[in-house]
Amino acid sequence: MSLKYGLLGLLNYKDMTGYELSKTFKESLSFFWQAQTSQIYRELNTMEELNWLCSRVEIQTDKPNRRVYSITEAGEKALKDWLQSAMPLEFYPSRSEMLMRIFFSAQNDIAANIQALEDVEKAYHEQIKRIKMSNEIIARYSSKAKTEMDIVAWKLTGKFGLEFCEMCVNWIQNSIDELKQHSRENT
Repeated sequence: MSLKYGLLGLLNYKDMTGYELSKTFKESLSFFWQAQTSQIYRELNTMEELNWLCSRVEIQTDKPNRRVYSITEAGEKALKDWLQSAMPLEFYPSRSEMLMRIFFSAQNDIAANIQALEDVEKAYHEQIKRIKMSNEIIARYSSKAKTEMDIVAWKLTGKFGLEFCEMCVNWIQNSIDELKQHSRENT
C-alpha cells in the first residue's frame, strides 16, 4: 500500500488542505499507517504531478493563504483501480524490529528482556485506549461519508486494530510469563 492511496481516499470524501489531510490522516488512519506531515506534503506534490489531484490557493485576509487539494478523475480512477486490485495477504508488518530483537534477545539479560516487553505492553495499552475512541472519531467524520458503507468500513478497521492490539498484549503477557518461568527454573 502507498500513502498516496490513503490520501486519495480521504480526498475522495471532500477537498482538504494539507493541514486538514494530515490531521484527518492522523485521527483516522494512524493506528495502521504512519505518515509524517512532511511525507504527506511530498506525496501531494507527486500526486499533483501525476494529475491525481489538483490544488487551488484560497486567499484569506486574516490568515495565511491556504492550498486546497481536490481529487481529479484520474485520481478517482487510480483509487478505484487500487481498491479493485488483489488484496495483500498481510495482517502484521513483514518487517518487525521488535520481533527481530526478540529473536536475538538471548544475548540480553532476561530482566532486560522482560522490561522491554513490559514497555511495549504499556505502549499497546495506550494504543488500545486511542482505538477505543474510534467511535467518537467516526461520529465526527460521519458527515464526510459518501455512504453508510463508509462508516461500516471505518468501524471494521477500528475493530481489527483493537483486536490486533489485544492479541499483541496477550502474546506479550504470555511471553513475559514464559521468560519469568525460565528465569526461575535456571536460578
